[in-house]
Amino acid sequence: MSVRRPNFQEEASAEAINISPLIDVIFILLIFFIVTMVFADGSAMKVDVPEASNARPVDEKATNIYIGSDGEVSLDGTRYSVASLSGPLKRKLAERPVLIVRSDSKVPVSRLVEVMDCAKECGAGEIYVAARKK
Repeated sequence: MSVRRPNFQEEASAEAINISPLIDVIFILLIFFIVTMVFADGSAMKVDVPEASNARPVDEKATNIYIGSDGEVSLDGTRYSVASLSGPLKRKLAERPVLIVRSDSKVPVSRLVEVMDCAKECGAGEIYVAARKK
């Protein structure tokens, strides 16, 4: 019977570090964060829309105008006065003539009517006022 002695010399395969499990864990974490990420609304303003019992969802591909509590008007994240709003709004409504006005509940009705009047002059076919369901 022969006795085999252990070989204590380092082998070449022991020198390399296997990073495959590390890459797997990184991809799993990446997928987890992408799936659980909250997608931000495109608005540049925080708007507290009023509540209504008859509120219903509208096409989200429509153009959105935001009116903040201070009366500032925003389109695509850029603030405008009502007078300077007509140019950019005409370009947006040329693609799709549906408009959603997301107005803060503290905004006076006169400001809301100014924006809706400007939108009608710019070619808006349908104008909706956003509200949350009660």
